[in-house]
Amino acid sequence: MNKKAFTLIELLAVIVILAIIALIAVPIIINIIRDTKEKSREISKDLYLNAVEQAILKKNLKEEFNPSTCTVQKDGNLDCNGTPLVVEVEGEKPCNGTITITKGLVTGENIGYCDGTLVKDPTPFEQDSWDTIVENVRNGNISKYKVGDTRQVDLGELGVHTLRIANITTPDDCKKEEFSQTACGFVIEFADIINLQQMNPEDTNVGGWNDSALRTYLTDTIYESLPQELKDVVIDTYVVSGHGLEDNNNQNYVLENEKLYLLSPHEVWENSSEDNDITYDTAWDNTRQLDYYSNTGVTIDDYSGAIKKLNDGYSWWLRSSIFNSTDRFSIVCFNGIFGSHVANDVRYGVSPAFRIG
Repeated sequence: MNKKAFTLIELLAVIVILAIIALIAVPIIINIIRDTKEKSREISKDLYLNAVEQAILKKNLKEEFNPSTCTVQKDGNLDCNGTPLVVEVEGEKPCNGTITITKGLVTGENIGYCDGTLVKDPTPFEQDSWDTIVENVRNGNISKYKVGDTRQVDLGELGVHTLRIANITTPDDCKKEEFSQTACGFVIEFADIINLQQMNPEDTNVGGWNDSALRTYLTDTIYESLPQELKDVVIDTYVVSGHGLEDNNNQNYVLENEKLYLLSPHEVWENSSEDNDITYDTAWDNTRQLDYYSNTGVTIDDYSGAIKKLNDGYSWWLRSSIFNSTDRFSIVCFNGIFGSHVANDVRYGVSPAFRIG
């Protein structure tokens, strides 16, 4: 019987053919595995975000709970403005990132899993240079920037903090005489608290925001800590502030060329009824609510969207004096409600805003 074996050339030919097949097939298989994994993660993400909304609804049935921003913890549960929230969902949970909430619904997310996948692409506000952003603002090309978008800023010794787009509109009210420009145009605010400071060590509101030690601190320390490329695009702002009991012949205070400023009560809260007007601020009608707080539904009766954090959460100063007091300024309390406190208290935070253009 005749037996025929493969020659060396034939074996080499088979090996070459197999190698060619492998070169073609392996990338296809890898892509299929990758696409399957990405689709699986997308499904997991959708299930997780739905579970977040369900957890908020469930908590709201027991108590008032309307967070604006939640931070994803390592175990996949959330820290919502200082309040823990357990998220119950089958499958893998993310372990880092943030989720934006508006009236109990997820309206934005930037979350990731511990192997580094499924991290959302940066927003244009995060990615664009400050020169690019301000050029778009000046040309009216701001549709890609959304109120509530955030990005990080390094303040050197003051640490890394979060900036947030707080306003993009300029309604007709902004054209009124003696109307503060602090909530008009492209306004950026700190979404967190930089540190804790006194408003005035002398414990007085005489002279208002204009003469306060905290205003000097904003100008001499915080503004000078901004990166130069950001300082270059910050514009002067016309700022109107309310007066105190023994102040300036009962006239509001005006600054025409401010770089950084604290917010005022009306820029945070809106009235929800005539009985709930914040009458302690004489400059209430000289400004308007910022788009961010309006979109979040912040009123003096529904105020959780005004919470800002430093570690476990602190109250933060506003620029308006209390009209029937000689030593108090308005504040946002740790739970988001309106309040006031004496000017020399060291427990209140600094969280300024500014305009670019």
